[in-house]
Amino acid sequence: MEKTRFAITAAVILVVGLLVGGFAGYYISESSRPAAPSVSVFAAGSLEYALGDHFNPQFKNTTGISVGPTFSGSVSGAKNVQSGAHYDVFISASAGVIPANLMPNYTDWMVIFSSNEMAVTWLNHKYNIPAGSFWFENITAKNVTVAASTSQLDPSGFQAIEMTKLAGLLYTGWDNSTYGKYVKQAFADNFTMYMKYNRAWNSWFGPGGTLESEHFGGNYSVNDSMALYNQVFGYMLKNGYTKLTTVEIGLDGLLEAGTADYALTYKSQAINQNLSYFQSASGSNGLSSWINLGNITENHVLFYGMVNSTGPNTPDDNIGNLPGAPILYAATILNGTANPSMAAAYIYDLVTGYGQHTLAASDFDPLPVAFGYHMSNIPSYLGTVVEPIPSYIPASAYD
Repeated sequence: MEKTRFAITAAVILVVGLLVGGFAGYYISESSRPAAPSVSVFAAGSLEYALGDHFNPQFKNTTGISVGPTFSGSVSGAKNVQSGAHYDVFISASAGVIPANLMPNYTDWMVIFSSNEMAVTWLNHKYNIPAGSFWFENITAKNVTVAASTSQLDPSGFQAIEMTKLAGLLYTGWDNSTYGKYVKQAFADNFTMYMKYNRAWNSWFGPGGTLESEHFGGNYSVNDSMALYNQVFGYMLKNGYTKLTTVEIGLDGLLEAGTADYALTYKSQAINQNLSYFQSASGSNGLSSWINLGNITENHVLFYGMVNSTGPNTPDDNIGNLPGAPILYAATILNGTANPSMAAAYIYDLVTGYGQHTLAASDFDPLPVAFGYHMSNIPSYLGTVVEPIPSYIPASAYD
């Protein structure tokens, strides 16, 4: 009996030993396997849907490389890098953020790959803006609230500021000696059409105009090109009718909650967040290309440079005196990455083929060929798919 019990015990010990040994060998084997390839990416919040929902999964399927994404305001993302945050790839909604905040300590080149457009968006059909309307009246009407991003943290914030200033130039500047030639071009030399907008502008903002008679701002002079900016980012902000958020992807929440009636954000955000936006009769952006910062032809770029990004005199909404510029998205690989080849593959796929298709499907405007900044520093793998930045685009647009 004792021998039998001993035999059973010995057998159990042997089996347990074999099992433990087997599991130990399994875990040792697993822990010794190389980690799955991955790349960490910081990207502007406006890219969350295009990249997070579409491009990143496809990139993994094609290459086997996983993507660890972080989406937020480009300026705040650059500040995080300065504070020690690590990313392999950095993508900004304003190309100038990278040279201003990350060069030369964190990178020494970038690739500019897409443009975008500012738009006036809403959710509540009560605030529909029909095609052909004087949209500036809608967003500054009495008791209407407008949302925008904080310019110190997110480029769409200072681009909204530039957009409101450009509208003033376009609707009041026919005879201006500096930029009048661009205004004439914008209206195809049709003075009658220009005056339609000019009269509406002065009837709304000017002395005795609607805003003055309603005691809602006002006190603007005739042909005051700064009237829209001063109303939205001056009077309305001071009195709580302009709401600021830290990043453009949070603007839809303000619209959903009814905290804001309109949001000044990217056209791509309207498409991706199912927002209505001001459109022309043809279905294109209702904001003129001379206002929406989405055109990179020479005269448009020069006209954009007639305004600056200076915001209201508040601690959190004044990024400084940057010249107006087209909305240009840029990407780079940050110094110290352990995966330079995988990071380069990510950017390569983003600025070519499927990446361009994904961006276009989300209503971005991908460049046919990406622009390279500091071409000699760009990895050779990427150098084959970029070209120098056109000379007519001033350095202030991206540097």
